[in-house]
Amino acid sequence: MLTVLLGSCATQTGLIPPPLDLRKDSAPTTSLEASPDTVRSMDASTGPPGETPKPPQPARSSTVKAAGSTAPSAQEKAEITLNFDQLPLPNFIQVVYGTILKENFSVDAQVAARTDLVTLRTSTAQTPSQVRQTARMLLKSYGIAVTDVGGFLRIVPDNTMQGYAPEIRRGRALPETPLPLRPIFQMVELDAVTASEVSAWLSRMFGQKVTIVEDGVRNILLLSGQSDDVASAMETIRVLDQPRMRGQHSARFDPRFWTAQELSTKLSEILSAEGYRISSNLSANTPIVILPIQSINTIIAFAGDPAIVAHIVDWAKELDKPTGKAGGYFTYPVRYTDAQELVKTVREVLGGAAPAAPGAAGQAQPVRPASRVVVDPGTNTLIFQGGVEDYRSVLELLQGLDQPAKAALIEVTVAEVALSDAEQLGVEWTLNQSNTGGAIWTAGTLGGLGIGTGGLTVGRFSLAGNPRMVINALASNNRARILSSPRILARNGQSATIQVGQEVPIITSQQTTPVTGGTGGILQTVQYRQTGVILRVRPIIHAGDRIELEVSQEVSAAASTTTGVSTSPTISTRRVETKLSLKDGATVLLGGLMSSNQSKTQGGVPLLKDIPGIGQLFRVDGENNSNTELIVLITPYIISNDRDSEAITDAFRNRLGDWARNAPAKTGSSPATVTKP
Repeated sequence: MLTVLLGSCATQTGLIPPPLDLRKDSAPTTSLEASPDTVRSMDASTGPPGETPKPPQPARSSTVKAAGSTAPSAQEKAEITLNFDQLPLPNFIQVVYGTILKENFSVDAQVAARTDLVTLRTSTAQTPSQVRQTARMLLKSYGIAVTDVGGFLRIVPDNTMQGYAPEIRRGRALPETPLPLRPIFQMVELDAVTASEVSAWLSRMFGQKVTIVEDGVRNILLLSGQSDDVASAMETIRVLDQPRMRGQHSARFDPRFWTAQELSTKLSEILSAEGYRISSNLSANTPIVILPIQSINTIIAFAGDPAIVAHIVDWAKELDKPTGKAGGYFTYPVRYTDAQELVKTVREVLGGAAPAAPGAAGQAQPVRPASRVVVDPGTNTLIFQGGVEDYRSVLELLQGLDQPAKAALIEVTVAEVALSDAEQLGVEWTLNQSNTGGAIWTAGTLGGLGIGTGGLTVGRFSLAGNPRMVINALASNNRARILSSPRILARNGQSATIQVGQEVPIITSQQTTPVTGGTGGILQTVQYRQTGVILRVRPIIHAGDRIELEVSQEVSAAASTTTGVSTSPTISTRRVETKLSLKDGATVLLGGLMSSNQSKTQGGVPLLKDIPGIGQLFRVDGENNSNTELIVLITPYIISNDRDSEAITDAFRNRLGDWARNAPAKTGSSPATVTKP
């Protein structure tokens, strides 16, 4: 799975990218857990997660329509009646193909010399297509083949075809255009079955009409023969080359009080006693298969009849019950979380008040002995010691807590807006003037409220695109500079940090050390200070697609000191630390971090401009005041499952351009497509 963690952390001068188009509505989210007794068919194209994947449908081959095999057209009229009695074979060909069908044809010399007599009668009227098919079948019985070559019929003996050079083709699809007279060699790559299995069936069905050569190493067949026979063989291969389990029904069952291997063995014994042929091995060639998967402690049953699958599930439910034995050991393989963290919650629950047994009111109730839960870190498994009923109650708690952790992609844009003397309100004035449709509650600095400059307010927008539209307008006028646009992916409840900058050495203390027979030395203590663009976030995702964010955004830089106290540089820092509550995909603007810079310049004629009194006549003095405001745009995107991760990745690919959209990507929910040459 390709997951984007961060990007564009360096200073930019371009416009702010548009919001990510995740299109979550077109890809509904489904639960990762399936019912343990769901009966399903492998022919279904899709199904809820947890079902057995459906084998891919094989590619359908296109077959060649031999001469005379055209299906009757709806516009043809049945008005031809055939009645031949002891007609010579060459005359029969002339009457049918020349007089009745008016076809363009040629007759081989060997066929023209035949003296066979033909008797043919039809009791009902036929269409031209039916006459063509009937004549072809009759000539086939006389050892004569009719082949269409681009609309021209060739009527020749069957053995004449062997005199033409063969045509070699590869793959399963045969062209729709008419085939030439020469025989063909067709190489077929098999997908689901072995070449020896298909070869045995073809030899029994076609005999000497189709020559078959096996290649067991590459699992291919080489067919040779006439086009009609090879086309029929290809249709047969399409039917035979299917996955063995295609059309089978399946069900998954997760045992609670058995291991998968033990329950599979017991089910096999019971069903065998009932008269079913069953095995736990796919290679056993039995109609019913119960497959144990020990790594996740589940079993999958396969059968051709859904009623049999339901019967197996009923038996599994009947067997998977507590035995009443106390003090047993049970294991729970943790799937989605850290077993070390999960066991803390379970121990707190088990360490609380033990449930009381039924008894008279007001009397002391006996309690069950405490259960124990330990962790096997090597396999990320919980080991439970206690009674069956205790484990059953804890198991429901474990399954509720053992869920995939959500994550959040935090997109932050840090921009610096230049303010002129006429725009002392900065972002506040600009956003208010741009309010043409989107709802804006409050945006700007506290200076706009008459409280004074330098305050901080939060602007909340009903549409994610509104603040980006305003900042882009400022950037197009060279009044805004994008300092950074980091993106970071953080797990629910975990902190994440992005830092792009330098570590600047700072002298924190100095002391003089006396040296015998000489001058004293100076001992300095140096610490390194992180500067640049630093983003720290901690998301907490709640139900209802709401997310709480703890955000710390800092933009700092080192400059030469002007205090004269030490040689350490001066660190200019602008930092925002806040906690926010947002909806998935909403944007919040933080502003009000003002900065003022004053600079003086002097130019003029050297030497003369420095003369007291009259020096002002030979120099120009300048003073420049600049005010900037730092604003931060924050947009969180909740990632609940793999589908959301793919949507995030696709959104970034679309933003980067065609080269990224066309780049191959590996995902966990989509199978790789293999194209054969």
